[in-house]
Amino acid sequence: MDAKSILSEIGEAFAHAKLEAVMIGNAAAAIQGAPVTTMDIDFCIRETGGTVSQLGMVAKQLDAELINYGSFFQIQAPEREIYLDFIYNVLGVKSFDALLKRSNKVSFDGYYKLNIASLEDIIKSKRLVGQDKDLAVLPILERTLQVKNEEKKRAASKNCRT
Repeated sequence: MDAKSILSEIGEAFAHAKLEAVMIGNAAAAIQGAPVTTMDIDFCIRETGGTVSQLGMVAKQLDAELINYGSFFQIQAPEREIYLDFIYNVLGVKSFDALLKRSNKVSFDGYYKLNIASLEDIIKSKRLVGQDKDLAVLPILERTLQVKNEEKKRAASKNCRT
């Protein structure tokens, strides 16, 4: 199974469980063109009274196990190499709503969409977390953001001339 079909399946499971989530971390950066890899997919979720139940529904639909580690949740299906981590707060981001507002909706199958955190939010969070693995990818993420911003400027400039 390729990443596109897994992400489509995750989007479908979130939609059915009505789980509000924003993909963060290296997986979100990779979707935006950063040449990085990761073994898991991280999400920030809205904390509600029904969040754990919603995560349970997602796990069931993905034929996976939900584990509560106290500070975060994980849905895992090792035989399918699916590891999804869920947290309530992202360092450097004021609120879930602020993260969601700056995210982009991406569809992997034309129907179900996942919210993908902005590169700016990913960079800010990794800088504040400050773990070696996060600091190691910062130059790559910053360069990716710089290239994307330059491309936007060129496109805007081209559109102004036409």
